[in-house]
Amino acid sequence: MKEHSVGTTKIIGACDKELLGRIIKDETGLEVNVAERFYGGRLVDKEELLESIQNASSVNLVGNRVVKTVLESGLGREDNTRKIGGVMFMMIIRI
Repeated sequence: MKEHSVGTTKIIGACDKELLGRIIKDETGLEVNVAERFYGGRLVDKEELLESIQNASSVNLVGNRVVKTVLESGLGREDNTRKIGGVMFMMIIRI
């Protein structure tokens, strides 16, 4: 997980650790670059991830485990997810 701050806006990028540095593609050509500079930072446990997400303005998640964790916690909704190349992707934006 990595936290980014832009003024008062807090952005979280988090992924399943084995996806870091990979490019995920689907059959339509849509791709997500799970870049170290955005998603890489520190390894966190479930509780720290969920606490960080609660305080974030924007969240980008890549990975079946991390997305499932957020869905089960009630912090995200199924309609905010998409599968790309068999991997779950979720964005949460709070206005």
